[in-house]
Amino acid sequence: MSENKQQPKKRGKKEKKRSKFTLGFAVITLAVLAGAYTVKANTYRTKFFPNTVINGIDASEKTVEEVRQVMSDQIDNFESTIQSRDNNSEIIKGSDVGLAFIQDSSLEDLLHEQNSMAWITNMNEIKDLKINSSFTVDPEKFDEAVSKLKALDESKFIQPVDAKISDFVQGSGYSIIPEVEGNAIDIGKAKEYIKNQLVVLNSEINLDYQDNDLYLRPEKRADDPTLNLTLSNLNKYISARITYEKLNVLNGDTIHKWLTVNADGSVSISDEGVASFVKTISNAYNTVGKAKTLKTSYGPTVTISGGSYGWKVDAEKEKATIKSLIEAGETTKREPEFSRKAASHGENDYGNSYVEVNLSTQHMILIKNGSKVLESDFVSGNVARNWTTPAGVFPLTYKTRNATLKGEGYSTPVDYWMPFNGGIGFHDAPWRAAFGGQIYKTAGSHGCINLPPAVAKQLYEYIDSGFPVLCYNLSAAVTPPPEESTSAAETTSAATEETVEPIGGDTQPGDSRTDVEIEQ
Repeated sequence: MSENKQQPKKRGKKEKKRSKFTLGFAVITLAVLAGAYTVKANTYRTKFFPNTVINGIDASEKTVEEVRQVMSDQIDNFESTIQSRDNNSEIIKGSDVGLAFIQDSSLEDLLHEQNSMAWITNMNEIKDLKINSSFTVDPEKFDEAVSKLKALDESKFIQPVDAKISDFVQGSGYSIIPEVEGNAIDIGKAKEYIKNQLVVLNSEINLDYQDNDLYLRPEKRADDPTLNLTLSNLNKYISARITYEKLNVLNGDTIHKWLTVNADGSVSISDEGVASFVKTISNAYNTVGKAKTLKTSYGPTVTISGGSYGWKVDAEKEKATIKSLIEAGETTKREPEFSRKAASHGENDYGNSYVEVNLSTQHMILIKNGSKVLESDFVSGNVARNWTTPAGVFPLTYKTRNATLKGEGYSTPVDYWMPFNGGIGFHDAPWRAAFGGQIYKTAGSHGCINLPPAVAKQLYEYIDSGFPVLCYNLSAAVTPPPEESTSAAETTSAATEETVEPIGGDTQPGDSRTDVEIEQ
């Protein structure tokens, strides 16, 4: 029993000895490895890590002096290909520019930046390093050599041209003319760039590399948003088609002449151009002030000048409307905006309903839809006092009941007041005992058309504002027109039979100098 108890004690002692040995071995091994790692690390205090490239030179496991020697050796046969726009290439040699090695501390600085103790983690890592300058060029030789490059020959430069809008082309409108890149280069910047590439021994120098920004560039290209918005507006404006019955269609062939592109790309429409076109419209449509012909009820045709009746284009409104239609690119058929309107665009703008006022015979005839519906004698302006009623074609200004006509020395109420030429108009004249004949020459009105009350009432009921009134004179005596309307003849007869005492003398109120008050 005692022997069995002693055996475990012996085994325990052996195991402790074995463990101590293993631990000691491990410590020694680590020390050896650490020493070896440190020794290797010390070599990278004077050499560059593997896979190190400096300015394009393989510096792996090389000292600073070895790298310098390689760099120096490269100068003798160094040359660089200079690539310019349009794929033109030229060769420049190191000897042409006086390329020389610089003895500075750049390589030492790179080496000192290495963490030599981290060498094992840098064994497979590729390091592409740069130093600011290991080489230099001779300024005079460099300038002489570089100035001979075709890429820098100003006489061969094609300047850049901005993209722009084309001129108007009939049938197709406007388009964008693309930019021209050209080949003009900033010579100062190009020389500096070439020098910087030579001193790092770059054998391929691309002057047209986008980030270099050496070539002069167009400021505006075909994809410019503002340019394309301008194009869109121009083509929209010229797409407008505005049709007037009396004119050719207004379209892009004319509109394009009115368009101006502003500095900010917006498009303006010429006020002068539109105004000129509106003048053309006015010439085609305006009849105010134009002489008018009338086939009188007496037979002869007269030409009547003067008066304010007819069509008149509202120039300002029409200009504004045309501009808005162009800006919207509208296609439309329209009549102009009018400040005055007439009955017809036909040969006679007064149509077939009008009051015919024959000043020579002192006879009025009302025509409605081509038929005589009312007629009567009247008394017009006093010729002896130079108050002659003017000839002309006028629109009825308005009509009203119970007006008081006022002038110098008189104030006369009337039941029916229908002005058509300023203060001249139709009205009832109950103070007159007779109408027609030669009364007007010495005992006429101040210019108004004095009517029998019954006729004035009927006329008032027939006509409204704008109704044409044609006042004219016949050059020779004519026979009064046949009385085609019984009712009209009866009205005339009844009217002339009235006997009313005149008020205030032989010339009665009612002309362009007359003030009118409306009785309430």
